[in-house]
Amino acid sequence: MNKHKILYALAGLVAGCVIGFLFASSVDRKELEELRGEVARARGNAAGKQTGETPNAANDQSAAMPTDEEMRDLISKADANQLDAEYQRKVGQGVYMYALSTGKPALLPEAVRLLKRAHEADPKNYETTVLVGNSLFALGQAADASKYGEARVYYNKALASKPEDTNVHTLLGMTYYYGQPSDPERAIREYRKSLAAEPRHEMALQSLASALIATGAIDEAEKRIGELQTVNSANTALSNLRAQLAQARNAAKENN
Repeated sequence: MNKHKILYALAGLVAGCVIGFLFASSVDRKELEELRGEVARARGNAAGKQTGETPNAANDQSAAMPTDEEMRDLISKADANQLDAEYQRKVGQGVYMYALSTGKPALLPEAVRLLKRAHEADPKNYETTVLVGNSLFALGQAADASKYGEARVYYNKALASKPEDTNVHTLLGMTYYYGQPSDPERAIREYRKSLAAEPRHEMALQSLASALIATGAIDEAEKRIGELQTVNSANTALSNLRAQLAQARNAAKENN
């Protein structure tokens, strides 16, 4: 297996874990609960109109997961209140998290649109800037690799004001790794920045191991896989990383 084939094989290696990382690094549980509450109130109002009863959203257990239609209703409400930047961000984040958690990427462009609107209204808001980058990254993972470059713009904006954010450095590295063409060497530089500040950063270690294998740095890749094992022995990418490492070793032997 030559270097290019190894790179292609690795391209999807950590993809399944990336969505979880995006989700975890974007969660604002308070705001998501408020969004669920708004959906519950809307359901209660609709039910009240039909039955004549006073709605009690707090007892509506079905509020845990909105429907696509309810999310689109919230998007329409945000579009009708474009001057409310905070509402754009709240709904945009809610749509983004809903798309990730339900595996429905068709809603991601709406999340990007609302979050960009919130960012334009308040460009110094760090959380919103990162959210725009994350939503574009998720869209790149789902459908359009050109979005990685756009996500990179927002990650760089965020890092300009908060250069110590290891999650954003890791995600920035991923935009280079997953971009087309892939640039694992550039990705490695960002992963190293993350690990310099946080040596046990799990996703940075996992991503660095993948990129090192892709560039043929087999010995360091093995070391990083060992570190990842120490950080989280249950990491789901470990077995695949070891398999790709073995393939890379065999390929190196064949070429010598």
